[in-house]
Amino acid sequence: MKKAIYSLLILSTFVSSSQSLRELYQKGLKAYEEKNYEEFREKMATIDSMRPNYPAVVYNLAGGYALTGNAEMSIKVLNKYILMDAVQDFTKDQDFQSILDHTDFLKIQEKQKELSVTIEPAETRTYPAIESHPESITYYKKHKAYFVGGVRDGNIWKIKEDEVPQLWVESPKNSWSVMGLEVSSDNKVLWACTSSMSNYAEYNQSEEGYASVLKYDLKNGKLLETFALPGGHNFGDLIIDDKGNVFISDGIANKLYWISEDDQQLEEFADLSKQIFNLQGLTFDADQKNIYLSDYIDGIYKLNLESRKATKLRIEKDDILIKGIDGLYFDDDSLIGMHNGTNPNRVVRYFLSADGNSLTGKETLVQAGSLGEPTQGTWINGSLHFIMNSPWGAYDQDGNFNPEGESVIIGVIE
Repeated sequence: MKKAIYSLLILSTFVSSSQSLRELYQKGLKAYEEKNYEEFREKMATIDSMRPNYPAVVYNLAGGYALTGNAEMSIKVLNKYILMDAVQDFTKDQDFQSILDHTDFLKIQEKQKELSVTIEPAETRTYPAIESHPESITYYKKHKAYFVGGVRDGNIWKIKEDEVPQLWVESPKNSWSVMGLEVSSDNKVLWACTSSMSNYAEYNQSEEGYASVLKYDLKNGKLLETFALPGGHNFGDLIIDDKGNVFISDGIANKLYWISEDDQQLEEFADLSKQIFNLQGLTFDADQKNIYLSDYIDGIYKLNLESRKATKLRIEKDDILIKGIDGLYFDDDSLIGMHNGTNPNRVVRYFLSADGNSLTGKETLVQAGSLGEPTQGTWINGSLHFIMNSPWGAYDQDGNFNPEGESVIIGVIE
């Protein structure tokens, strides 16, 4: 039970009903200590059904099955777990001693090796470090330049090939960590979404949960308009359709907001809070009639723009586990997900069924190696350019940002 101890603290980070889950977890740990393994397994199974795919809980559940003599279920759950964390050495945990010689356990070890092999992108582009914590990215064709949004400084940076990154605009009033960026289809406007987070250098606790959408003139960087909401929000990403409508994901309220081209007002588009745990990336399908949405905890959803209803994508293969996806991108009847909630992190292409309602297979595009924490990407001439090493791990226990001169690395997937 190597991962059990710290999971209780992290579990409450994502869960609105954290009190009841903490109580269940404490009872499970007590049962484990008392060697009441049946109750331990039952408590872990209950938590997993309430808030699925939390690695430490899944790990403990697998251990609970092994301790109660159910090798088949233990191995089944371990097969799920290694899709989240492929580097765990189960042979050192006494909880799994009863299944170490099982043929299917040996297969798990082989699968772990496959899930940890290094796969590099077609190309990497390295730029000097910036004291910004790059998270979001888009591309301005006219200037042949990336725009990168900073979590730490709330600024937007401009990066061109063979040039030192340049500050484009500083964080204005009612703006915080820049979490999403997008250039409008007419190449006249840059849209940004921001959220008040403790990682932001000028963080003020009285503004916790504040969020905003900013509209900039691409010619001169002039701020044209600010759309802001008070507490209870975290705008994580945005996309723009061909008509100029802007859609924004909110990972705390778990709602989809929009700014219609006609009304130019920030409004709720769809309330997904009863379906989704932590809303992250979003992307249109080919004809822009649907939006695919990533739930960092539990999977990918498809939202019909006419009905404003979302359905979870079915999964047709056992080796597909949709967890820890940040940025999400549609590409020729497939979806590309930026996984920064797995170990190792990876970028994966998921193949869609003909109706776009199921995931039929996968292909790992980038994994381990030079890949740090992938977050978001942008399309340039049919290739996906993405941030490979957003430095979320560069904060110490006191919240100080220490990137240690880490370069900005942009990967390219053809």
